[in-house]
Amino acid sequence: MRPLVPRTLCCVGLFLTLLLPLALIGCGGVGGSTASNTAGSPQNQNPPAPPTTTGSGNTPPTGSVQSIQHVIFMLQENRSFDTYFGMLNPYRHANGWNIGDDGKDYEVDGIDDKLGISNVDDAGTAFSLFKFTTTCVDDMTSAWLESYGDVNRYDFSALTPTTSARPILMDGFVHTAEGYAASGSGDGSFTDLVGQRAMGYYDQGFLNYYYYMASQFAVSDRWFSPVSSKSTPNRIATMTGGTTQGLTKDPFVDDKFTSQLTIPTIFGELDKAGVSWKIYYSINESGCLDKDGECSSGKGSAFPVTTFANFTESYKYLHAPQSGVCAPPTIPSGQAVGDPSNSFCIDPAHIAPLSQYFLDVQHGTLPSYAFIEAGYGVNDEHPGSGQSILAGQAEVASIINYLMNSPSWASSVFFLSYDEPGGPYDHVPPVPGHSNDNTDASLGSIPDISSIAVNADTYFPCVPSGGTPTLHCDLSATDPGAVPTDAPAQNGFAAQLGFRLPNMIISPFTRRHYVSHTPMDHTAIIRFVEDRFIGDGKYLTQRDAKQPNLLEFFDFNNVPWATAPTPPQAQGIGSSCHPATMQ
Repeated sequence: MRPLVPRTLCCVGLFLTLLLPLALIGCGGVGGSTASNTAGSPQNQNPPAPPTTTGSGNTPPTGSVQSIQHVIFMLQENRSFDTYFGMLNPYRHANGWNIGDDGKDYEVDGIDDKLGISNVDDAGTAFSLFKFTTTCVDDMTSAWLESYGDVNRYDFSALTPTTSARPILMDGFVHTAEGYAASGSGDGSFTDLVGQRAMGYYDQGFLNYYYYMASQFAVSDRWFSPVSSKSTPNRIATMTGGTTQGLTKDPFVDDKFTSQLTIPTIFGELDKAGVSWKIYYSINESGCLDKDGECSSGKGSAFPVTTFANFTESYKYLHAPQSGVCAPPTIPSGQAVGDPSNSFCIDPAHIAPLSQYFLDVQHGTLPSYAFIEAGYGVNDEHPGSGQSILAGQAEVASIINYLMNSPSWASSVFFLSYDEPGGPYDHVPPVPGHSNDNTDASLGSIPDISSIAVNADTYFPCVPSGGTPTLHCDLSATDPGAVPTDAPAQNGFAAQLGFRLPNMIISPFTRRHYVSHTPMDHTAIIRFVEDRFIGDGKYLTQRDAKQPNLLEFFDFNNVPWATAPTPPQAQGIGSSCHPATMQ
């Protein structure tokens, strides 16, 4: 069997070639006026004072999904369901929040009854699940090789006439984290050299805001990432309805691509249908601190950090100027976002700093579909970058609270999740035919993930001839899928999804205390947007087409949260960040 050796980075890559000419423009800049304010990181701009009109003052319409006029989707970074929400059940029971308005008991498939589970390191030492006392930990990874290794350290095989199917052991998390520390990859330094951090979890002690909101509103314990890999492939697949067209790694950081991807995205689809959309970016190049891919080498730039820049479809809205001129609908960056170098062209009606989100919420000018980019390396909750998870929780709380106390609340839904699991343990195998292997029978009948684990298109992972990654092949000779009998070689991207993710579905129409066991991945949100705003029954790929419609989360007649709840203030950071002492 092939040993699992971490060899890839784990984060989002920006389109590097686009940024290269931007860094060279400095002298002349783009024609047009330059705003007097200094461009900075959008996450450092304080939101305006909360609007005086509250959610309770704007009664939502009732009756159907047409009541939702705005879908907001935000992805933070690299956390598994168990490491964040595995202890929801005790919290929900203690507060009486496990009973829905329909009188039914809603239980979460968590780890409160599984605390004896362990993984062993390479020396044979067993590490059980344990509660973190630190809000920051060393980095981990769930890249392609590592994700398959988490399920089974050394066996990637599928059932064929000559091979047995790999046992689904879920035994590689500590091994992967140990190897990642030894490799020196990722963000920050390493203090945990044996991989124990992979078995750590949080509860309401630190995640007080998240636990409250996930318990009041709705949560899914079967929300997976679409690709069994790291951030960039998952963010690409989210925007495209589920496809990377064969790629398993970061096309720009790992594969060294120098051209944008031509894959169609949800934004292009909405454009064709005449549906409004906007990306709110939390950070720009000058403030981006993540060294593993989200940030380019062009430090000092006001250029937005967004995965959308990886696609050719973004050029219409975000690009380097041609002969110093910005073609409509774009305008010079100095005029649009106060960029002192006036170095790029941007359409602020479609790509805007997070500060604009607060204004749009307050003024009732949200688009039909809004996507919020994380504050990479600052408050995205990614392990290993020296940031406390509480910084991310506080940022998300400000974004959600502002919505709940605004005129926009009455007609909106906010979906929060994480782009990929990032390396922490999760007990639910993301493998078709096995997703309920470790689930207690008391939860009742839960569908297997086979219904959504389908190939988005005809592209399978593959090894490029000559070894140099191509537009549709980037496996190395030791990656899962390189051997013909491997599961991904036999079944493509349907062989294994990414692990489960924390999530919340927040809206005045969300059912109280609801827990869904219906399998889904990020592309279910894309399908929800397609169904609600386009409605022609056509989808970007076969993956988003197979997702559930998500209507089970809502009660459009009774409107459970017409008056939004008052959540607790998000936990302060204090002196809680000490990765060397985890428990």
